[in-house]
Amino acid sequence: MSKILIFGAGAMGGAILSGCLAKGVWRKDEVFLREHNEAATKEKAALYGVREGNPSDAKDADLVILAVKPNIVPEVLSEISSFAPRRVLSIAAAVTVKALEEGLPEKTEVIRVMPNTPAQVGEGMAAIAAGTHASDEFISEAVTIFNALGRAAVVTERQLDELGALSGAGPGYAFVIIDALSDAGVRIGLPRKLAVEAAAQTLYGAAKMVLETGKHPAELRDQVTSPGGTTIAGIHAMEDKGLRAALIDGVVACLARSDEMSGK
Repeated sequence: MSKILIFGAGAMGGAILSGCLAKGVWRKDEVFLREHNEAATKEKAALYGVREGNPSDAKDADLVILAVKPNIVPEVLSEISSFAPRRVLSIAAAVTVKALEEGLPEKTEVIRVMPNTPAQVGEGMAAIAAGTHASDEFISEAVTIFNALGRAAVVTERQLDELGALSGAGPGYAFVIIDALSDAGVRIGLPRKLAVEAAAQTLYGAAKMVLETGKHPAELRDQVTSPGGTTIAGIHAMEDKGLRAALIDGVVACLARSDEMSGK
């Protein structure tokens, strides 16, 4: 039986935990959960039906997952370092592989992952960057975990930061777009509930077409933009307001903030 020790079950940690349990990647009796205090640990462990964890569990854990906020990572590393964890996987934004390795015993296997919250519904996108001593077996284990929750790509650490700005933060952008489209639906006369459902399903369906057909988004766009038609009129109005530039600038700004947080 494996032993998984997870620090933190907030939005992202909870998404990974619930997703892995739902997909059968882990069993409840294999998971030990640690929160910021005893009361929170007890509450969250009961919520997910897993065991309560302690830093000392890192000693014989097959995998330790750090799903805490970046500013809490040094504290957790300090708590587990003396127990010489074998494998540590971190999803903390802007905490580099170097910082993780420096906070742990020499030759600890470290992997840094940038997932996103759709992992909770099996449609996540995760970037995986291996540390200096991470074995092929550990990398494969990380890929298995995050493929079960959607899709995963093994990348360089710089690409991980870049994907963090695109797909890591991407659900936030998508929710804003869905909300805006639903507002538009209400503006032209649709009931709110129907407008939200239509906007969300349309984005989901369009994304699925890109992934399953392998066609460039521009090619698929051309399939629905008849010359002089309604769709091109709508796209023109959106482009005139700077939709494309706003999305590009948003991703660039997100990466810049990530670099700032990690001291780059």
